[in-house]
Amino acid sequence: MKKYLLVFYILLVSIVIAFQGCVKDKINLNQSGNNSISPQYAGALVYSSLTLKDIMNNTNKNGQLTTDSTGFVTLVYKGNLFSLKAADVVTIPTQTPVNGNTTLSAIEITALNALPPGGTITFSDSSLVSFQTGGSAQVDILNCKTATLALNLNYNIKDNAVIKVTIPGATLNGVVFTQTIQATYVNSPVNLIENYALDGYKIDMTNGNTTHDVIKIRYDITITKSANTSSIGEGVAFSETFSNVTYNSIIGYLGQQFLSPNTDTIPITIFKNSIIGGGATFNIVNPLIKVFLTNSYGLPISAHFNTFEGYSPGQSTVAITGAPNPIPIPTPTTIGQSAIDSFKLDNSNSNIVSLINNFPKNVIYNVSSQSNPLGPVYNNFITDTSQFKIDMEIDLPLYGTVKNFMFQDTVAYSFNTNTDLVKSITVRAYIDNGFPIDVDMRIAFVDSAYNVIDELINPPYQLVMPSASIGSNGMVTSSTSSSHDFTIPSTVIPQLNKVKHILIGAVANTINGGTTNVKIYDFYHLDVKLGVNVQLYLKF
Repeated sequence: MKKYLLVFYILLVSIVIAFQGCVKDKINLNQSGNNSISPQYAGALVYSSLTLKDIMNNTNKNGQLTTDSTGFVTLVYKGNLFSLKAADVVTIPTQTPVNGNTTLSAIEITALNALPPGGTITFSDSSLVSFQTGGSAQVDILNCKTATLALNLNYNIKDNAVIKVTIPGATLNGVVFTQTIQATYVNSPVNLIENYALDGYKIDMTNGNTTHDVIKIRYDITITKSANTSSIGEGVAFSETFSNVTYNSIIGYLGQQFLSPNTDTIPITIFKNSIIGGGATFNIVNPLIKVFLTNSYGLPISAHFNTFEGYSPGQSTVAITGAPNPIPIPTPTTIGQSAIDSFKLDNSNSNIVSLINNFPKNVIYNVSSQSNPLGPVYNNFITDTSQFKIDMEIDLPLYGTVKNFMFQDTVAYSFNTNTDLVKSITVRAYIDNGFPIDVDMRIAFVDSAYNVIDELINPPYQLVMPSASIGSNGMVTSSTSSSHDFTIPSTVIPQLNKVKHILIGAVANTINGGTTNVKIYDFYHLDVKLGVNVQLYLKF
């Protein structure tokens, strides 16, 4: 409702602009003489026929206008609060290198030296790498997006060997990670450096459900006997480092993480320029808040509204009651999928009517949330894109009453023209109002200190747009036509160049002084015809 009034304001302001243009085009302001005449310039400036949808599409950038099959209008305002993505919550820190060695025992040395040249023997050992996840998270399954294993081997056995490196828990398309390294003895220890990409690998860190966060690396060393004789102490020293580890998904216990530090604000632009007070009321019969919950974190989440309120600067806030607290965040059962739930707040389970009647310019909500509030649960799962979001929709079906609903706006404007030639200006407005709303208006020209130079509508807040008539069902049965002349007199004309702003005000009341419920439909229209009559002094 406010928006079509704003368009009407703009149409009236455009009269002044159009007047400037027509005077400059028609009159030579430099012409001089001693005689004067008082000619008249008249012309039609504006004709516009507007529905509420036309006006909302051009002026309301936040709200949406929806209609049902009958054309009944609902204003819809939406907001979105997103949690942190899992990749920002559960991060893999830089891993600490693991150092170790395996040496041949006396029995193994005896067996090796007993071989004929060219004979082979295999010795095995393994290393357990403690995988670091940071915080309290414990990983059972890591599906790598990227990962690199850096191996640094120092081989000092006096025979050549093939070293097979296996990570039993790491598979790619079902194939276990296995690499072989050739070690050739050349009369001194051999230093071997290898880097292996584990991108796309699935790494099971449970080792048969006995551990968490542990990666087993197995070494099978197959030695080919030479003419050399080995001795106790020979073996392989190693350093193992995982780096550049990112994940597509993780299964395990993801810890108690804080997931949603954000606040969302939904501007209710219908109240943007409203003024609270003077017995003003704005009663919607069936307002509605819809809350949609979407979650792709596969873990328990405890979530609460810290803030859920209507807010206007300088006014007391109204906390929204009736919302479930804790918030019932749904949990998906399949990795990569989302679980969805929702709830509604209406006039039967909340104070939404009181909220809207307080003219909130914004609805603000802040949610705190924590994963695994009861402690370790080892079937958690997340993907790097997992998050939960709370989508909120505020529906204002335009069925109800408005009483003493005042709007005020200020438009910067300067005349910057020669007013010596102007005797008077009269604006004539023809209005056909198809909306069931009475509108009283004020348009005042003010200087830089906001001192009033002239009230275009004098006295201010006259009934300019009488309401259309309605039937018993609250629908308009016929529009109401009216005409008005607004004159800037000759005594004010010389002061117009002091104008720096135009103050625009309106008071809206639905029919019968805001006591009767009305309905707004998208086929209602407001027709405005504006003309100007300018009396001029011309000297020659």
